[in-house]
Amino acid sequence: MKILVISDTHRRLDAAENVLTHFENELDGVIHLGDHIDDVAGLRHMFPRFIYWSVKGNCDFARGPEYIVTQIEGHRIFMCHGHRLDVRYDVSRLVYAALENECEIAMYGHTHCPVSDEEEGVKIYNPGSIALPRQGRTKTFGIFDITHESVKMNIYGIFGNEYKIIL
Repeated sequence: MKILVISDTHRRLDAAENVLTHFENELDGVIHLGDHIDDVAGLRHMFPRFIYWSVKGNCDFARGPEYIVTQIEGHRIFMCHGHRLDVRYDVSRLVYAALENECEIAMYGHTHCPVSDEEEGVKIYNPGSIALPRQGRTKTFGIFDITHESVKMNIYGIFGNEYKIIL
């Protein structure tokens, strides 16, 4: 299963729409990790065949879960925006939350900076921001490729009309 992972769209869906159009035939779903959870409704309207998961972030006033624990292809995944777990400072509380929920994967947003790492046996992914990157970075997103046997998330940078793996 291949899933687009995005975060921090902040009502700017141009890049997300372009990425979904480009990868549409390869993808099965979309994960939105907060900061503008209402954007998911727009994406769902344009791309109705995908499975969607979404959590709300610190800039969201809409209804929605603070976090999701789910299982995909036999792997338990913890998804959150991250602001309540102080991910700007370190990911220790995120890792603890994942372990507490018996998850092997933790995904978060909030920092607008991409991360692909592992701590205490937990794979940690942040797709960065597809709309408002920080620290002079390019807009980024993740493609999460998950099967029963393997888990991988490539982080892509957007360079004009090209998408290149950067992490």
